[in-house]
Amino acid sequence: MKPMKLLLMRHGQAEVPAESDFSRRLTVEGRISVKQRAEYLSDNAIWVKKMLVSPYVRTKETAVIMSAVAGQIECLFSDEITPDVAPQEAADALKSEFAEISVGLAIMHQPVISKLILYLTGDSRQMSPANLAIIDAPIIGAGCCELICVI
Repeated sequence: MKPMKLLLMRHGQAEVPAESDFSRRLTVEGRISVKQRAEYLSDNAIWVKKMLVSPYVRTKETAVIMSAVAGQIECLFSDEITPDVAPQEAADALKSEFAEISVGLAIMHQPVISKLILYLTGDSRQMSPANLAIIDAPIIGAGCCELICVI
């Protein structure tokens, strides 16, 4: 059985001053870098079937750009991939939503994204804004996945 491709993406660069952390928007630079990641997926024929997105403004904006460039993608929002969620909870959310698909994309935040990569692959990675981790995931579970690359 060919493993599922699990894509974990940190939102693009966000503005610092905002009413709340929840309402921070992407900067112009953040939008450009997200568009570049979407173009990478398209150029490499990595066709996302479904996105699971944190409900924060900057992750929603990231999802809109990804979908516009990489093709219309089913999008679901989840509080289970917000910044302070435990990696096991985030993994459970991904497992539930991505059970029957070949390529799934989760758009989330630090520190949960780096903790989740460590939990799934054993690889310690600090994810910068708009970084995208490509993971082979035969099973979404602790130590069951292989980090292919981070772009």
